[in-house]
Amino acid sequence: MAHTHRGIRQYQGDESGNIGLGQLGFKALTTGTLTTGDGNFFMIKVLGELATANVDIDAVCHQGDALSANNVVTGEVIYGAFKSITITNLSITSIQVLCYYGNPIN
Repeated sequence: MAHTHRGIRQYQGDESGNIGLGQLGFKALTTGTLTTGDGNFFMIKVLGELATANVDIDAVCHQGDALSANNVVTGEVIYGAFKSITITNLSITSIQVLCYYGNPIN
């Protein structure tokens, strides 16, 4: 008997939420691209070859104080309503900072 997939209704609430993360895409920041420019971003994730690699990040938020995070390590995730994200210091060139696009802020 064939199993019919029910699309998004196939998953529980927390599973469908995880599926939705990243569906709007992301912008990767590296040594060549140090800033996102203005936009709507909801999550920052640091990727790199070394677990000890770190990066300094400054972000302008849509509401509230700006974020200044020093020594953000590989694998760390930061959530917020960011307008722009800038890398201010890289400890190693193999780091990427993924800035996930969010829905427009009204």
